[in-house]
Amino acid sequence: MIKKIFVAVVISCLTLVSIAQTINPASVDVSALSDSQIQQIISEMQKRGMTEEQALALARAKGVSEEQISMLRERLLSVTADGSISRSSDTGLDLDNGMSSDFLFGSQNEFSEKPFFMTTPEEESLFGFRLFNSENLTFEPNATNAITDDYIIGVGDEFRVDIYGASQQSYVAIVDKTGQISIPNIGPIAVGSRSFRDAKKILREKLALIYRDLVAAVPETFVNIHLGAIQPITVNVIGEVFAPGTYTLPGNATAFNALYLSGGPNIRGSFRDIRIIRNSKIVHRLDVYDYLINGNGAVNVPLNDGDVVMVPTYHQRVRVGGELIRTGIFETEGTETIKQLIDFAGGFNEKAFRERVELHRNNGRQLEVKDVAADTFEMVTLQNGDSIYVGKVLDRFVNRVRIEGAVFRPGTYELTKGLKLSELIARADGLREDAFMERGVVSRLKEDLSPVSVAFSVTDVVNGNSDMLLSREDVVTIRSIDEMREKRVVHIRGEVQTPGVFDYMEEMSLGDLIMMAGGFKEVASESYIEVTRRLSYEEAEKTAATVAQLFQFSIPRNLSLKNKDAAFELMPFDEVYVRMAPGAIKEGSIRISGEVMHAGEYALVKKNERLSDLINRSGGFTAEAYLPGAMLTRPIVLTAKERRLREFAKSKNEGLETPQMEFEVVGVDLARAIKQPGGRDDIYLRDGDELVVPRRSQTIQVGGGVLNPLSMPYIEGRGVKYYVKSSGGFALRAKRNRVYVVYPNGSAGATSSFLGLRSYPRVLPGSEIVVPQKPEKDMPVSAWIAIGSGISTIALTLATLINLLN
Repeated sequence: MIKKIFVAVVISCLTLVSIAQTINPASVDVSALSDSQIQQIISEMQKRGMTEEQALALARAKGVSEEQISMLRERLLSVTADGSISRSSDTGLDLDNGMSSDFLFGSQNEFSEKPFFMTTPEEESLFGFRLFNSENLTFEPNATNAITDDYIIGVGDEFRVDIYGASQQSYVAIVDKTGQISIPNIGPIAVGSRSFRDAKKILREKLALIYRDLVAAVPETFVNIHLGAIQPITVNVIGEVFAPGTYTLPGNATAFNALYLSGGPNIRGSFRDIRIIRNSKIVHRLDVYDYLINGNGAVNVPLNDGDVVMVPTYHQRVRVGGELIRTGIFETEGTETIKQLIDFAGGFNEKAFRERVELHRNNGRQLEVKDVAADTFEMVTLQNGDSIYVGKVLDRFVNRVRIEGAVFRPGTYELTKGLKLSELIARADGLREDAFMERGVVSRLKEDLSPVSVAFSVTDVVNGNSDMLLSREDVVTIRSIDEMREKRVVHIRGEVQTPGVFDYMEEMSLGDLIMMAGGFKEVASESYIEVTRRLSYEEAEKTAATVAQLFQFSIPRNLSLKNKDAAFELMPFDEVYVRMAPGAIKEGSIRISGEVMHAGEYALVKKNERLSDLINRSGGFTAEAYLPGAMLTRPIVLTAKERRLREFAKSKNEGLETPQMEFEVVGVDLARAIKQPGGRDDIYLRDGDELVVPRRSQTIQVGGGVLNPLSMPYIEGRGVKYYVKSSGGFALRAKRNRVYVVYPNGSAGATSSFLGLRSYPRVLPGSEIVVPQKPEKDMPVSAWIAIGSGISTIALTLATLINLLN
């Protein structure tokens, strides 16, 4: 039903649109127009730049009676004063009477749109292709483009004439089928097939017959003549274009508008000889290159209704590649030379070798290569099928030398005639203070381009005792003192604010390093500081058991300069260790939660803090506390070896997430720890420990190798067998002698056996009974085939024996 209603509404709308487009202006009753339709007329007037008088003159020209024109004037004034705008004014259609502003201004003509077509990379390489197929440069037809004086007047064009000054009048006249317009008190005027320039001249002369002041020596009456709506034109685009066909264009369209819609010349089409045919005669020949290269806008000629745009096949094409600004396929004429082709391509780019062009030519039988020198570019004419290629300049310098290292201005310099090493150092503003003076190196290329190293004494060159001539591509290297030795650092570790590695400085003392590391921590021992020093080169040459020197110092916290130990001078690569004071402990905390009076976080105040101490500090247990279920968790502290093993295992998993426990469960008997403080079960606590005291649980959980894993109520006195039986009994692969019970505090009880009799662990409230299972034995297909084959063989053998016995 809904579908039928929708179809009916659509048909009604289409019918009303058709009615609106075919209304006779002389038969319109203005009093029947709604305010929204009047508002639409006003909007259209504003869009077209028309005054009220011009709009009324247009209505008069279309046959609307004077009575209706007077009524229309009143309605326009009323709606303008009221300012009312209906939502239906945007549609140009009133569904009540099917009329719109089209009865006055005519319907908006639909112009042709550019069809879709596919292109190949070779077609896109045509010079000129982008002109008619670019997103940024478009010749999309547009009826609002300015109308030039060369525009040819056609049937249906609308003239608007405004008389102003001493006399005031407005006329709107439409060119009829005979090419004439009619002006009251003047009569018909022939303007059809004339240029707009000539039509204005004729019209002005006719108007001067009734407005004499127009041609007076000092005129007081003036005229403005312009075109309003112009009729669309139909143009045929034929020949070698991407989308040939018939296109509807605005009356002011040009040749490029038509070529844009058709996609322009294709791979076979010519850009140099596009023809405009009018009345079976060629009236224009267009060379698109003149527009592309010289920007000559006269190439883009206006079109008339019925024109034919013909794109013939090309006569001569040349391919261009290499180091030119533009590359691709270019169309040339018979007398054009390589010089002109290079101009078409925008000239050489910055990397081009300009002295020679490589020309590939088809001589009618096979291909040949010609070398074209720069002085013959203007003499060599091009032929169809030629290809030219411009190479790159050589990636080498004829006069380059470089200096790098400990000079003030390292870099590339010009190799002048007779340039010496000392002169190059002077050009680089001389040596830095940290230059290594014993040796420098010149890296040089021999005649066969094999590298060779030439050493020199920097001191002798600077003092003028020796020098050398430099060659092309020489690289002079002068190192600094720091570059010629291992990076000198010192290390500080232990109880300082920012331990780490620091750059070594001459005369750096132990106190200086501690100060640079932020000073001591509160737990640091100022009386036990060690410095280890690597053996000197001479000492390391001797074989001995000692591998480093050891120094011990005591330094006050204020790092006083008067302290002898603080003034101890460090050497490169020294390692300083600041130890912790014997009585100092690192701050730590423990947490207790659950059924205690004051749950929360507590600080570790002594090294031998125990479980019982924590319970006492927390105020003891609540009435609901279940001590057998208390659980203590402790963070796992990995050694360096364990961390490496874990990282290795993680890398082997290739990104798969493997959960890692960050804590361990410590089984505790909290009731015994409270009953016997300081005893075996009253264990010491560590930083990060967390004790959870739960409420008494009333359930038992059974899992693993049972038929129906579940949780069930705890029954005093019942054992493992009862709970397993309540879970459906053991599964087929259950390991009955491996049943174990996990208690609420994290500890577990295993099944024991004696003389074949199993003794299951006791069950407490909140426990979990786990029944391990045997692994599934997945036999491969080949094993099953082998078993089947064996059974078949045995069956065949038995059958044979039975037959023999019978």
